[in-house]
Amino acid sequence: MPIGHVLLKIAEADHAAAVEFYTQALKPLGIQKLQTMPNGWVAFGTKGLEWVVGTTPANSDSKAHVAFVAPDLKSVDAFHAAALAAGGKDNGAPGPRPQMHPNYYGAFVLDPQGNNIEAVCMDYVA
Repeated sequence: MPIGHVLLKIAEADHAAAVEFYTQALKPLGIQKLQTMPNGWVAFGTKGLEWVVGTTPANSDSKAHVAFVAPDLKSVDAFHAAALAAGGKDNGAPGPRPQMHPNYYGAFVLDPQGNNIEAVCMDYVA
């Protein structure tokens, strides 16, 4: 499973500056700002979402977020079940996430160290 995207969480007060930094710093690599999501997070990528600059409250102990690309919807469901069986904690049951993209289908699990791990497939059709 390849990595689908990485989410970098920035303190809310520093978010705008971070977005500007990554807009400029990633440009030579062919990575551009693709969209601003309804929650204010900003997605970057070459062809699709690969890097997200989000926000986290100053007092948050939020950890890293990595999304793995799943080949189909059943694999997303299987990832979620396997991760829970392995000791993960549910952080979002498998299902569509239209706030992210109309075809987004994902599942989220916190690993034993608190990292938010996701499996995502972009083949969902409502």
